[in-house]
Amino acid sequence: MTPLGAVAAAFLLLCGGGGMASSVALKRKEEKALAARVDRAVGPRAPGAEGLAAHSARQAAKVFLSRLRRLFTYRIGRDWGASAKTPTLLLLALASAGVSTAAGFFLFRLPAAILAPAGLAAFVLAPRVLIRSQQRRAEARFGELFPDTVDMIVRMIRAGLPVASAIAAVGEEAPAPVGAAFRSIAEETRLGIPLEKALSACGERVGVADFRFFLVAVGLQGATGGNLAATLEMLSEIIRKRRAIRLKAKAATAEVRISALVLGGIPFFILAALSFLSPSYLRPLIHDPRGNLLAGSALLSLLAGGVTMRSMIRRSMME
Repeated sequence: MTPLGAVAAAFLLLCGGGGMASSVALKRKEEKALAARVDRAVGPRAPGAEGLAAHSARQAAKVFLSRLRRLFTYRIGRDWGASAKTPTLLLLALASAGVSTAAGFFLFRLPAAILAPAGLAAFVLAPRVLIRSQQRRAEARFGELFPDTVDMIVRMIRAGLPVASAIAAVGEEAPAPVGAAFRSIAEETRLGIPLEKALSACGERVGVADFRFFLVAVGLQGATGGNLAATLEMLSEIIRKRRAIRLKAKAATAEVRISALVLGGIPFFILAALSFLSPSYLRPLIHDPRGNLLAGSALLSLLAGGVTMRSMIRRSMME
């Protein structure tokens, strides 16, 4: 066989193996999704005697990961938009704790009494920052796509589709994260849950104000009747106007927000530069009690200034 033929045969084998692997992975994903739906409908199935050990190990791992995620999401409220899995959050937490501890020890020669709380704070805060960031992006994306989704439902209702069928169709066609919310409503109604309860549960889970307005409108139409298409069309226009006002307020306060970020980041940038250029210059702030007092006062002043600027910005956006 010529070298070109060998390369072609290897390429074909690689493509065939990749195709088989992807088909097997897709089949397993569909089986898991079907099993999850069955478990929600009739309850989880009892494992056989030969699989009790593996089942108990999987359950212990799930309990550990769920408790760890609760630690990372404590008092966050909603994390449906956070796409990062718990193992990824755990790796991020360990890496953040290790980096902060190493930086404090090698750059600033901090004692263990400070390194341990700093590492613990980095372990907890780094995943929370990632979760909050992903959640904010998901909510912003939801608000951007939702008016067009409402218009899609209005067109389906005027074409003669019932509300439940329109919601199911939107769940299949709308992009994430809007499609996922409507898909969950459609799946619950297929399992026999009333549409009103499915709408209420999804509204509590998502928590976006515009989406809850839509759910209230659909629920009232189901209870009292009325022209749902006209109501949703008016709601879509109101949502667009509300979003335009929010974007205008955000643009008006952009300069203030950038100034606040720059002013708050300058001290930390200077500290980082001095730690590399002249580490001995910062040692009195760490090893001298008077330096500790000055460093603590500076941090409290920065925190107070940041909270004040944040409250002023939020107040101006609400006005």
